Amino acid sequence: MSMIGRFREIMDRNLNALLEKADDPEKMIALYLQKLKKDLGKIKSETATVMMEEQRAKRAVAECEETIAKMERYAAKATESGNERDARRFLERKTALSAQLAELQEAYHLAAANSQKMKQMHDKLAAEISAVEAAQDDTF
Repeated sequence: MSMIGRFREIMDRNLNALLEKADDPEKMIALYLQKLKKDLGKIKSETATVMMEEQRAKRAVAECEETIAKMERYAAKATESGNERDARRFLERKTALSAQLAELQEAYHLAAANSQKMKQMHDKLAAEISAVEAAQDDTF
């Protein structure tokens, strides 16, 4: 079962449990909605943080790619001018940056996946709030 499916199942159980125990179902739904909205605020904040991390990782990948291209150009120019020692140094730096690029790309993909999951959770909670509000309007 996916994380989102499990989240929905838990939310449904919580709402049904509250309504079964409630002396005043209207008050309990209002409290439940208040809790959901508070949780939504936290998820919005966390989602924004995760999205910023994704953008930071994306920038780091782009900067590393630019530096690799620069080292390659420098090596080509050094070779053209007959400076083999500098060309070798630039190519060594490019190789080291290529290894770093792989790590940065992995971090970016992880951040992008986390960002997508947080967006889904946010959307699911917002939909749940709308459903509870609609049920509240229909019931009371």
